[in-house]
Amino acid sequence: MRTYSPPSERTYYLTLKEAAAEGFGAYSTLRTWIARGKLPAYKTGNRVKVRREDLEALAVPMGIDPVERHVKALVDAAPRLSDEQIARLRFALGGDAA
Repeated sequence: MRTYSPPSERTYYLTLKEAAAEGFGAYSTLRTWIARGKLPAYKTGNRVKVRREDLEALAVPMGIDPVERHVKALVDAAPRLSDEQIARLRFALGGDAA
């Protein structure tokens, strides 16, 4: 029985099994992405391989961006503008004066 030996960070191409073991998605998900053209794949011998770079490009950050979190905190803490202040800002920014 073979034991799994993880590839090094420098490994350019990963087999689907290695990519799944590193958390890039389930084996079946990776196959689906390849079939749909979402993930480029390369065949070496009888093995299908994908580039680490392509897998990392598919990773989408989750949660709120730290900058957005700070902007939201500032907006939430700011006092409400009066109708007059809104009108003056609108005029200053080139909007309607009404």
